[in-house]
Amino acid sequence: MLDSVSDTIRKYNMLEPGEKALVALSGGADSVSLLIALKELGYDVFAVHVNHHLRGEESDRDEAFCKDLCQRLGVDLCVEHVDVKSYCEQSGKSVEEAARDLRYEALGKHAKGSKIATAHNLDDCLETTLFNLVRGCGIGGLTGIPPVRDNIIRPLISTSRAEILDFLQSQNETYVTDSTNLEDDCSRNIIRLNVIPELERINPSLLKTYKSSLENFESAESYIDGEVEKLLEESNGVFPEDCDDFILANALGKILRENDVEPSKQKIDELTELVKTGGKVSLKKGVYAVCEHRKLRITGDSEQVPEPLQLSDTGSYTWGTHVLEFTEISQFDISAYNKRSLKWLIDKDRLTGNLVVRAYQGSEKIKLMGNGFTSTVKKLLANTPAEKRKLVPIISDNMGAVFVSDYGVSERVSCTADTTVALKIEIREKFDKRDV
Repeated sequence: MLDSVSDTIRKYNMLEPGEKALVALSGGADSVSLLIALKELGYDVFAVHVNHHLRGEESDRDEAFCKDLCQRLGVDLCVEHVDVKSYCEQSGKSVEEAARDLRYEALGKHAKGSKIATAHNLDDCLETTLFNLVRGCGIGGLTGIPPVRDNIIRPLISTSRAEILDFLQSQNETYVTDSTNLEDDCSRNIIRLNVIPELERINPSLLKTYKSSLENFESAESYIDGEVEKLLEESNGVFPEDCDDFILANALGKILRENDVEPSKQKIDELTELVKTGGKVSLKKGVYAVCEHRKLRITGDSEQVPEPLQLSDTGSYTWGTHVLEFTEISQFDISAYNKRSLKWLIDKDRLTGNLVVRAYQGSEKIKLMGNGFTSTVKKLLANTPAEKRKLVPIISDNMGAVFVSDYGVSERVSCTADTTVALKIEIREKFDKRDV
């Protein structure tokens, strides 16, 4: 199993040799094997256990097991307690969704720039593919669980559950079992407990066959994603009349997802017709798609997305409902600033071309100073209502985004001990009392 995990890490560029990683440790077979495997492969690991308090004494048993395991292995462990039931009442989400939200929030709090390793395996990936097929999906749904998503990595994604159990037996390691996984009272458990065993009766080599097919699905998805990105970049929102219908549909689906709209066939068909004929359609409450002369844009009820505005080095600018002020700091001394204030400073000499303030563009990415990983701008703005995201100021140079309002500066242009001239950024709402 160690070879499989090592190959997966290398194939998807998950970790550098010896890199520090946070392991999401539940105490189950998968996460226990992941912790041990990464440790044996030489990675600097620490663990976080999230107690959801959903299974009474069993939840406390899992926590105690994880503490004993990490103490025996010499691994640092952080334990988080979350109130899933209260969060369900506040958010209206299901128990499963609420638990996942709180779990990833807890993991993110402790990561501090480290990759988060979760224990999803090949069996989980197959279950997800089947689940997506039942609900209806495109090529992306067939690929199941992505091996890497932002700073989350899944080193066991090519390893079967049978291989995991064999590995633990060879290591003489124990684990705990979540009793809810043995109840066929939800879709995923029905697939795991009832559907997959029947499929294995038809094909005993089901997982091996699926793993081979998965490589084809991933290759197809990669090709389609490349064509979609090419269309979006070259068209800049103006879709040519001769563009391929299939690629156009996938591009429109991507646009819908970026605006938190479920990309159903009906919505994609509506947008396809809109591109051809022009007009305006409602995507969801307060969010509309508008198309003129095959140029598509997403907007809110009444607020229009401001046009991009080119900036000089210093001065005050108005963009939408925001005022941006740039102040040059010569003879810059980094020791005079703390980490928080450095997020609002740009090294002038590290910029490429002109500065522009604009709305975020599609799936553009940024590596924020101090984060240690690259994220999409959309991910950073996940808590901003979809109709407001295009109104958040993004500052970019010729190579892409260098600053996201409220989140800070890109590592690419951040100030260092070698910085001689810095630009200080201030952003405030237009109707601040200073503007009266």
